[in-house]
Amino acid sequence: MYQKTTFRNLLLAISTSALLVSCNQTEESQEVQESEVTLSAKVSTNIPSEGDDGSLVFRNVTVTDVNISVKDVKMILKIADSKTFPITLITPNKGPKFVVPLVTDEHILLSRMGSFLAPNGFYTHMSFDLTKADHLPEDSEMYGKSVLIKADWKGIPSMMYLDIEENINIKFNPGTEVNGTQELVLELYMDKLLMGIDPGLVQDGDGDGMIIVGPHNEDGNEAVYNMIEAHLEEALRLKNGEFK
Repeated sequence: MYQKTTFRNLLLAISTSALLVSCNQTEESQEVQESEVTLSAKVSTNIPSEGDDGSLVFRNVTVTDVNISVKDVKMILKIADSKTFPITLITPNKGPKFVVPLVTDEHILLSRMGSFLAPNGFYTHMSFDLTKADHLPEDSEMYGKSVLIKADWKGIPSMMYLDIEENINIKFNPGTEVNGTQELVLELYMDKLLMGIDPGLVQDGDGDGMIIVGPHNEDGNEAVYNMIEAHLEEALRLKNGEFK
């Protein structure tokens, strides 16, 4: 009887071990597969040009510099049960807020915002916050601003800026899938941002030789500021996506 009980216990132990090994193998086979995704940003235009290194000229306006301040960049993954969860973009050594240069000295840049591993799957949208760059020294031109555009208006230097803090959601086209290393590009279309603005409306109200377009009716350019702010959402696009 003792031998039969011992043999029966041995068989049970072997069966249990085999089941555990099988479960572990199944769990390993079901591990989430990931791909490296790089998110970059640049200024674009619908106006034909010879290349990205050319001057950005719109009617009587030449854009020379563009910077945006962002934080909390996420991609939203649609999983099997139709729920979503965010994949947070990791930006080493930049902290929770960082400034992305898009144009410097009339040259369009392709600025990397960061790289991260994303689970393979279908994605619904990405989001980020435009935020005031209050983490910079107070003597920085970008301090306290979320968008800063420097330009030349009819030969007069100018600075256009926004200090809005707003969450931006950009919808991917249906069926957008991450499955392998890829790069996504966030684009700011300058021609859409400045669309419909008559250069004749822009003025150097205080006559100091610098045109300011900002949220506090600087130089009497409140109407121009309101148009730029209203166009911002329409001007932002994600490659293979659309603003939602």
